[in-house]
Amino acid sequence: MAVFPSWLFGRPKTRHYLAIDIGSNTAIRCLRFDVRDQERTAIRKVSFELPERVRETDLIPLIGEHLRRILFQFVRQMERIPKRVLVGLGNHFTFNEMAVARQNRARANEPIRPPELEGILAEFVGSHRDRTAGGGRYTLVHLMPFRIAVDGYPVDTVTESTRGKLIEVTLFATYALEGYWSMLEGLRRTLGGIDVRFISNQTAVAAAVTSLLGIHDALLVKIGAKITEVSLMNGGAILSTGQFDSGGNVVTAAIAGRMQIDARSAERIKRQWDHTVLPDAARSVAADAVRGAVAQWLGELVSFLKRDERFLLPERVLIFGGGARLTLLHRALGGERWFDELTFLEKVDIQRLDAEAIAGRIFRNNDLLLRGPEDVALAALAARIDHQGDRDVAARTFRAATTHELL
Repeated sequence: MAVFPSWLFGRPKTRHYLAIDIGSNTAIRCLRFDVRDQERTAIRKVSFELPERVRETDLIPLIGEHLRRILFQFVRQMERIPKRVLVGLGNHFTFNEMAVARQNRARANEPIRPPELEGILAEFVGSHRDRTAGGGRYTLVHLMPFRIAVDGYPVDTVTESTRGKLIEVTLFATYALEGYWSMLEGLRRTLGGIDVRFISNQTAVAAAVTSLLGIHDALLVKIGAKITEVSLMNGGAILSTGQFDSGGNVVTAAIAGRMQIDARSAERIKRQWDHTVLPDAARSVAADAVRGAVAQWLGELVSFLKRDERFLLPERVLIFGGGARLTLLHRALGGERWFDELTFLEKVDIQRLDAEAIAGRIFRNNDLLLRGPEDVALAALAARIDHQGDRDVAARTFRAATTHELL
């Protein structure tokens, strides 16, 4: 355990927080912000581009070293221990899934007590702690209870009058590759007195979209470099979630192959597509490559959504992540009837979700540090970081049931 000077543990009126987004295999984003008298002020944002590695697991020690360095750097600058550090997860080293923990009660007429809910969740954690997927071993690192139902009826709080036969708790479960989680746990032990917590980026974004933007029904599509993460929201809760191996790198590879240039140059053209000046012939070739790659990605998205025969596309789709910056991708989503087999709707509203929409509601700064679709998760983490969850009965019982990561 690290030893910090005693002056670091004072109780200043200003509370310091760090939000860290490691939901990408290409970059780490960190935000320091302060809270004083319920007002939040964004202080500094730092981004770190991760190098390319043939084996992605070779990135794990690099991520750990950078996190350790940036945390100590922020602590030295603040001359205080941050009240909390919230780290958002979501990349090839993690996966999410929805689950339901159930219990049939022997005495349906008796009030439901908190120990019963604690027992339900403790049993779930015990039986679902470890998973094997894609040849790798994963461990359960975070649960987000979204809904409690008693005899099929949703309940917001459990009171003396809450009775029933069947209790069902809908959970959003996040698993991390064992080596990855071992690195993160080791980092937390090294940091000693710092309160470091972990959460899925998708749950943080869903919570921000619901509580801050008032959107309760939508398909959340985070387009990363190598993977696309998808979550279906209904009534403010996530009903289904998953990911598939395709993202912005498909476009980069298509540009590089068609124009016969290196990947770095192709990436630069992709990121600056609306501002890059190319000869007409070269731009035409690049545009054809981009359209083909976007069509490929869109086909994979539709195939992924069709895996669930009961899936119905809502009328709103929110896209974010670095890949959402690509204008031609946005146009393809909004200009083609790719959704005909997924909904009865005649029209689907495609919206790019930018960090300003969230940050503008939680920070008093006029000049926002968080911008664009790639900073959405970081903004959502900042909004979620001091959430106590005391009004959420599921969150309270989860705290009592397990020592895994809390809300």
